[in-house]
Amino acid sequence: MKVYDLHCDTISAIYELRKQGKEAELYQNNLHLDIQKLQKGCYGLQTFALFLNKEDTENCFEEAGKMVRIFKEELEKNKEYISQVYTFGDVEKNEKEGKISALLSLEEGAIFEKSFEDLQWFYNQGARIATFTWNHENMLGYPNHFGDPMKERPWSTGNENGLKKRGLEVLEQMEHLHMIPDVSHLSDGGFWDVANAAKRPFLASHSNARGAAPDAARNLTDDMIRVLAEKGGIMGLNFCVSFVRERWTPGEPGASMDELIRQMKYIVNVGGEECLGLGSDFDGIEEAPQMRNGAGMQSLAEAMERAGMTCKLIERICYGNVKRFLRENL
Repeated sequence: MKVYDLHCDTISAIYELRKQGKEAELYQNNLHLDIQKLQKGCYGLQTFALFLNKEDTENCFEEAGKMVRIFKEELEKNKEYISQVYTFGDVEKNEKEGKISALLSLEEGAIFEKSFEDLQWFYNQGARIATFTWNHENMLGYPNHFGDPMKERPWSTGNENGLKKRGLEVLEQMEHLHMIPDVSHLSDGGFWDVANAAKRPFLASHSNARGAAPDAARNLTDDMIRVLAEKGGIMGLNFCVSFVRERWTPGEPGASMDELIRQMKYIVNVGGEECLGLGSDFDGIEEAPQMRNGAGMQSLAEAMERAGMTCKLIERICYGNVKRFLRENL
């Protein structure tokens, strides 16, 4: 079964390892994802996020620019296996040539919050998806929760804290560029601001259902899932255990296949079969899920079949829905 994944933090993880003086390459490494694991997992497309923590970063634009260079250098070194995509035509070309497609995204609005020129620069580098926030307030808006979701139960910052004036301006600028707005990590109020103001479909690249994991405010409510689906959007299933498990306590082991499938079934029941894809968050999560890393993704498809999912639904979740969304919006 082919795999299209809307989110991972692998490039950022490689960047951090190199800052520590450690060797790290995209072809082979000890992270959740590398090219060999992508090949073994039958990936057709992987979205690579440029993630940073603004509270630990002096110049977010500059730091993300360094990650872009690593991303492009690694793709150039491995161009026989993987190639960056800017349009859906590039995805189709890679598919014909047997290459993995690499899509670039931005995870933290502070990277480009200061000017349209900054956003335009990253668009020119190939970034086609961007969140407004990570876990900290910035010039664009508010996160869904404050604190470390790996160590404490995340709580919602509420509907009253939505997009700021600059955030609404950036949404308009994104849509002008045909960059896809990503509401993962965004506050409840911010989600509804995007839903009400956006003229084109948007996505939640790595978010689950709050109704199936009530302690995880980072997830979407049923109403959010329905509206996202109605507007032609898509959400990527996040493998992080704190966003998957119904009642989660810090320090517990990673998500099981059964727990991931329970989330899938819940989301499909609320939003329909066409609203859900994969957004693993590999290399951005601490407790690895049951399949361990990208090389084990076929075991997830097999577990979905054992759980009674139809072949058509498995195909839609593993790659079909993301492929359709990108065909229509990239």
